[in-house]
Amino acid sequence: MARSVLSGTRMDFLRQDFRHALRRLRRSPTFTLVAVLTLTLGIGANAAIFSVVHTVLLRPLPLQDDARVVRLYSVGKQGPGPTSPPDLVSLREQARSFTGLAALASTELTLGAHDAESLPVKVQGTLATADLFQVLGPRVHLGRALQPGDDAPGAPPVAVISHSLWQRRFGGSPTVLGRTLSTGAPVPATVVGVMAPGFDFPARSDLWLPLVLGPESLTPEARGAHWLEVYGRLAPGASVEQATAEVAAIARGLAEQHPRTNRDVGASVESLRDVLLGKVRPSLLMLMGAVGLVLLVACANLTHLLLARAASREGELSIRLALGASRGRLARELLAESGLLALAGGAMGLLAAMWAMDVLTAFGPQDIPRLEEASIDGTVLAFTAALAMLTTVLFGLVPTLKATRVSLGGGLRMANAGSGGGAHHHKTRALLIVGETALAVLLLVSAGLLLRSFVHLQRAAPGFEPEGVLTVKIDLPPNRYGFGTAAPEAFFDQLLARLRALPGVEAAGIVAGLPMDGGKMPLDLKDPQRPVPPGAAPWKASVRIVSPGALETLRVKLLSGRGLSAEDRGEGRRAVLVNAEAARRFWPNEDPLGRTLSTDMNWGNGAFGGVVVGVVDNLAIDGLAAPAVAEVYLPYEQARSTQMTLVLRTSADPLTLASAVRAEVRSLDSSLALGSVRTLASVVDHTVAPLRFYLLLVGVFAGVALLLAAVGLYGVVAYAVSQRTRELGIRLALGARTHQVTNLVLRRYLGLTAMGLGLGLVLAAAASRTLVHLLSGVQPVDPLTYAVVLVVLGLVAFAAALLPARRAAQVSPSVALRGD
Repeated sequence: MARSVLSGTRMDFLRQDFRHALRRLRRSPTFTLVAVLTLTLGIGANAAIFSVVHTVLLRPLPLQDDARVVRLYSVGKQGPGPTSPPDLVSLREQARSFTGLAALASTELTLGAHDAESLPVKVQGTLATADLFQVLGPRVHLGRALQPGDDAPGAPPVAVISHSLWQRRFGGSPTVLGRTLSTGAPVPATVVGVMAPGFDFPARSDLWLPLVLGPESLTPEARGAHWLEVYGRLAPGASVEQATAEVAAIARGLAEQHPRTNRDVGASVESLRDVLLGKVRPSLLMLMGAVGLVLLVACANLTHLLLARAASREGELSIRLALGASRGRLARELLAESGLLALAGGAMGLLAAMWAMDVLTAFGPQDIPRLEEASIDGTVLAFTAALAMLTTVLFGLVPTLKATRVSLGGGLRMANAGSGGGAHHHKTRALLIVGETALAVLLLVSAGLLLRSFVHLQRAAPGFEPEGVLTVKIDLPPNRYGFGTAAPEAFFDQLLARLRALPGVEAAGIVAGLPMDGGKMPLDLKDPQRPVPPGAAPWKASVRIVSPGALETLRVKLLSGRGLSAEDRGEGRRAVLVNAEAARRFWPNEDPLGRTLSTDMNWGNGAFGGVVVGVVDNLAIDGLAAPAVAEVYLPYEQARSTQMTLVLRTSADPLTLASAVRAEVRSLDSSLALGSVRTLASVVDHTVAPLRFYLLLVGVFAGVALLLAAVGLYGVVAYAVSQRTRELGIRLALGARTHQVTNLVLRRYLGLTAMGLGLGLVLAAAASRTLVHLLSGVQPVDPLTYAVVLVVLGLVAFAAALLPARRAAQVSPSVALRGD
């Protein structure tokens, strides 16, 4: 009974504390508004970024026990890459670290019209061995996934579709099971399953078909054809390190058994989470650290305000202590005030985070997986609540302790004098100024480095002119346009002739993969006049298939010789182009024109190769910041691929021609659907989009920190001046000049700012190395960036301190002394 009464009394005291705190905050609307807005910025930014971090990095993948799923790589001189079908068979036979190994190959597929009102559409598809879903363990929404036997030669074609495609294409109808899909294969595939929402492995896939590995894929020669992505599930008790050691040993054995195809080919294993998230994890953690710094600066600012507020109440608190109030009761009242501010800031911050999430998902780069799934869920709500409680401690504890430690006699004297803010507050304010300034330097340096890197990429020459070019991907069905035959060549010849006649088209061509779009075909090359010494590595270059006029359409600079023409065909007349990097690497200090390049690759129209008739400028194949790649340009007539990309240079907005291109394609073959339709400028822009995204966020955070630091310094100086009005008035009355009083005020606070700048430079030099993966053309410790940050922050601090310092110098001595 006594315990119940005591508990009720405590609750009554607590309610009284919050009522009194709310009443005091209402009496100070300006202070309350500034405090809540400051917290809204800090907590809202943290909640929004945490939502992304939680969704992308912390939430499990939509797979069963995703930590056990791994990716297997064949490792050659070019680094980790895909695996050949025969090597997959060998790994399945010999490896014991896995319960299963599956393989896949991504491809774009054309879904034929399924009724009179629908049109053919392009979808991202995956050809997969039947055990892929057993290895990954995703959930199935309807029907079943692929199962053993589906990939056997001669098995009835089946298909599994994504939940998204089911909704878009079939309206979510359960009758989709058993329907047939025309994908360009000789026999339509029967839909046997619909995957659960959120599963689109390996990369936004909408359709999974069985990958049939026939005898031709398993010949000894096929060991050199690496085109399969291999995934596995670790056996119980097996680790990634053990699996890596095992597959590396298997690879060494295969190199001894098959030296012609497997020499210098190793193997490695990597966790699937690291594969999918490894590139974005450092950047997202960097953003989380940046918003954490913003919150610290915001809390430091509020601590300034609450210290000043507590100092002004020292007289009142001393009187209450003299009348018998306990220090604990006073501390609860002050913490209740901080708690109410944190609660209001947390609620407003949550609303701000919801708005920020819409912006982040709309403008975030596509390389952040599952970004579109980020939302304010229970975990984010709990994080925001914990953040609000943490901020209560961060900005409320120090002022509370300072206020409740006031001496009774000193506080009463301050009450009689009508002012507060004893000397015991000065050291705390000094530490806060130094800390705020240092954190602002850290954020500004990070933003400056990212800005310089972004400017460097914007100024980098891609080797072609992307503006004014429309690109359209076209994938001809191989069952009607035989790969390597004259049929695809005839189609593209007719299409290019029609497109060149369209109004607004200045030039047109076709290429196998766009620069900076991730497409490369590395091949071994040889010059018959310069045999590779025994034991030496063969020449390697990326081979790109182009039509005559394609490079001219892209306005690639011809450095020497001539371009490709329609006459470069037939025995003795085959020609190729090389880029400057290939010429430098293969024929250093020699003229490559007239030399011959040959390969062992043959797609049915003779082995790739020919006489070098021209040298062109290097293109930015792997990105604006990547080193040049040796590249050979092969006339389309030699390859006759069914997968090509149209490039059209236009005199107007390129996208206005998209409908005309679609009409011309359908006039030649109404069953075709266009692949991705985009401008070449957007392809280039996509490569810098991640850096621009991170730059924008860090820049905003740095700007907020700079503003808060400036406001904090202004508030501290203004408050200190108001507390020293009598002293400054006496100095002026005794003959001190105005500039001497101004310098007196500035000297102390700009000295503290200088200490913060020095500490910030040290912190920035240590922390900026975490930005290395985002930087290009600039070093983490860049003198120019650091100098600019010092100047900018120094000027802002000077301006923030100068305004109240000048007002202090203009105080009237008589007014100051009369106020005493």
